[in-house]
Amino acid sequence: MAEPFLECPSHWRKGTLEPGSKGGLIVAADTGTTPKTEVERYWDGDIPWLTPKEISRRRGGIFVSTTERTVTREGLVESSLKLHPAGTVMLTKRAPVGMVAVNTAPMTVNQGFLAFTCGPHLRSTYLAYWLIANRPYLEQVANGSTYPELYVADLFEFEISVPPLEYQNQVIQVIKALQFTAMLALPMEQALGDTTQIKKIHAYRDRMEDLVQKILILLLSGKLDVRHVGSKIGGILNEKNS
Repeated sequence: MAEPFLECPSHWRKGTLEPGSKGGLIVAADTGTTPKTEVERYWDGDIPWLTPKEISRRRGGIFVSTTERTVTREGLVESSLKLHPAGTVMLTKRAPVGMVAVNTAPMTVNQGFLAFTCGPHLRSTYLAYWLIANRPYLEQVANGSTYPELYVADLFEFEISVPPLEYQNQVIQVIKALQFTAMLALPMEQALGDTTQIKKIHAYRDRMEDLVQKILILLLSGKLDVRHVGSKIGGILNEKNS
């Protein structure tokens, strides 16, 4: 088992990303493929097919409902694609490494993903946030002869510690609220015509995204109780303004 990137309380449930391993956190981990592009009957169906470049272009938010390309039922079956249920955690293994999405509708993925199905003790959104917080670690272990790539054997060695489900739910709600506040910068930017004001909005967005990442790591490591998030945010903002 690899040394954990985040140190967590000893009483939290521990396990790995390997399906069926001790801890009951992950029940399945699958990759995808690309149906033959020259076979027209495989494409333009009603089944979403996700690629890493689609989620790497998104800013803010982890949920994905639609995809640029779709496959048919024939493409799904004859290409041995797996249709992942809503709530599956999609992690990019390459190009780029460590991007995360959670699907809100059944969909398939290409070979650039590893798709995790969570067990009864782990919320999918919590796992997604955990992977985001651990991206520096993922990038460190990625290797490859031509470009960085995460290999399944390495991922299955990762130790993950999670709190009880009720606490996971509270962490998810806090992070969602902070992300929503950060994403408000986009409609504010669209409503403004003055470049000076837009520059300020960009600076606000960057500060908020940095704040979300700091709070996320503190919550996932158990170093910050969700009940004390408000005072911690105030302290971080005061540090930036001083």
